[in-house]
Amino acid sequence: MRLKPDEEVAAEYFQFLADRDVYRAPTVLSWLTDYIDTHNEQEVCNLLTNNNGQEAMSGLVDLLEFDDKRLTQSVVHILGTIVEHPSCRKYVLQVPRNTASNGQNNPTLFTALVNMLMSEDKNVVMNAAGTIANIADSEDGRTWILQQAAFQDALPILGVLTVDNHQWAASNSALVIARLCLSSEGIMKMLSHERSNYILTNLCVSLCGSSPGSSMNAAFAIGRLLEREDARTKLLSMKNFSNTMTALTKMLHSDETGPRKNACFAFSCLANSQEGHKRLLENLNSEVILGQLVKLLTDEDNEAAWFAAVTLRSLCNQKEGVFRLRDHVQVQASLKKLIKAAPTSLKQDLLTELKLAYTVINKLPKLQPPVLSAKSASSVSAHWEAVVATTGTKIIYQLFQGTTCVYEGKSTSTVIKNLKSYTTYVFRVRATSGSDEGPYSGGALVSTQQGVPGPPVEATSEGKPQHNSIRINWRSPDAPNGIITGYHIYVNGERVGVVGADRLSFTAKDLPHSTSVKVQIAAVTSAGEGEKSPPILCSTLNLSDYPPKKPILSTSGGANEINISWIDPPKQLGIIDHYELVMDGEVIYSGKDQGYRVSNLEPLQEYTFNIRVVTADGYIVESEPAKKKAGSKGYNSTKKF
Repeated sequence: MRLKPDEEVAAEYFQFLADRDVYRAPTVLSWLTDYIDTHNEQEVCNLLTNNNGQEAMSGLVDLLEFDDKRLTQSVVHILGTIVEHPSCRKYVLQVPRNTASNGQNNPTLFTALVNMLMSEDKNVVMNAAGTIANIADSEDGRTWILQQAAFQDALPILGVLTVDNHQWAASNSALVIARLCLSSEGIMKMLSHERSNYILTNLCVSLCGSSPGSSMNAAFAIGRLLEREDARTKLLSMKNFSNTMTALTKMLHSDETGPRKNACFAFSCLANSQEGHKRLLENLNSEVILGQLVKLLTDEDNEAAWFAAVTLRSLCNQKEGVFRLRDHVQVQASLKKLIKAAPTSLKQDLLTELKLAYTVINKLPKLQPPVLSAKSASSVSAHWEAVVATTGTKIIYQLFQGTTCVYEGKSTSTVIKNLKSYTTYVFRVRATSGSDEGPYSGGALVSTQQGVPGPPVEATSEGKPQHNSIRINWRSPDAPNGIITGYHIYVNGERVGVVGADRLSFTAKDLPHSTSVKVQIAAVTSAGEGEKSPPILCSTLNLSDYPPKKPILSTSGGANEINISWIDPPKQLGIIDHYELVMDGEVIYSGKDQGYRVSNLEPLQEYTFNIRVVTADGYIVESEPAKKKAGSKGYNSTKKF
């Protein structure tokens, strides 16, 4: 089936890119630019999928190495547009190396973009920063950027560009930093950078710059930084932070929605910390800020209105903030009016924030009993309803186990740990503030789950040692932590038996004789096996304690024969069943007699003899060897004597 003309062009042009055909590159780039600018995401994705897009993008990235400004700008525009599409982004971020086959990402793309940030042509800078910003718009893109070796070099360059006179270069550069601040790793790398203070200073200065886009993006980045304690501490310690607050105040009055919203966001993050709360109230423009925040509660942008409400609600978390809001007639009147009217256009999350801020007039209520749930054998989760302090100070909740306070803090939930297994507890909760303590709630009962039991105690061996068995007994654990369902018996770390809960003894059988073993016991509940008891050392009967004496060897008349005799062991292991005579490792006699003559031996050759005693239980003990040379005269007989 013949391809359509457009498909033929695409296949041919993508092959040119894959072949790194520099001479045809301008034509290909012009066609590709027109295509991605006039087609939707799905069509662009199909184009890349059907035409070996991975290899084509690799060729496209390689074109960045050429010293041709128009060429590289086209490439950057194409790459920046492609990465805007989530389904197409992988074709750029996963471009393989040309000189390796290990599938690693191509490091030259980001390096080339960083180099372009230093171009004298601000349009080149703008496009490069815009492409990086597009990449940073997704989590996988941010991860890709943070893994690049050139990232450390890029940060201070981007910091400089945020205050650049070229509005779009500054705006795109600030947008890169703002989007990197969406990542905790991005913030950490920014704070740990050797030029961190320089980068943050320029970010704050850009709020006052001539580029509205840069100011708006910088405000968002500053808001994200203010959310983190380490970054907030660093920002608040900077000399020019008062100027930062002045610039954010001006942005609250912007005619454009973006700056107003991001300034509200930054103030809401600032007000959510104790030091930031203080800075906001002590600022010379605090009355202006409060007045504008009230106006923004009805902003056409719901996010701007919500952030304004969050900021006001955050100010209610501390006593000083509440007093200021009470003194500011416009704040109270506006909150009351909005809540009472509750227009249909007012979203629920905004209404919730408004109510939380306004409910400072109420007394601390008596809370309902906490809702409890056993999480494990030693922990219980508890949660309870939230309230707002009448004084406007932060609400501190206290959770009591009996008369002991086991939790105190701002959260409406906690986990109580280090409890006893299989035990019932009573908990109560109350709300407190800097000047008020609410009544205790009613008590709530909860029982912890069964836990694994403690080790059995007093494990001992019982009776005399046996040939192949030992008997052990023990006592149940001092800390059962539940209902004991049985016991596991271990010998040298291997489980050899299981008994029920009513059994406190066990006989371990089929053990090797003449050996010592370590025995441990573990109790079991529904939660599983518990800790093993301390090992006790037990021994089976030692056969080496019952050896027969060496056989008695003699020759007669110088013949080439040897007479062997033996006696019963002085200490018998058990009833003797028979004897075995071993000559040079081979059994030559087995029976009940205690004498034997072997002849037809090599004259004057030395032979070795052992006696084995075999008991009725099947145990075998062997004597030490005895040696003897045969005589010199030959006889041909082997017999008993």
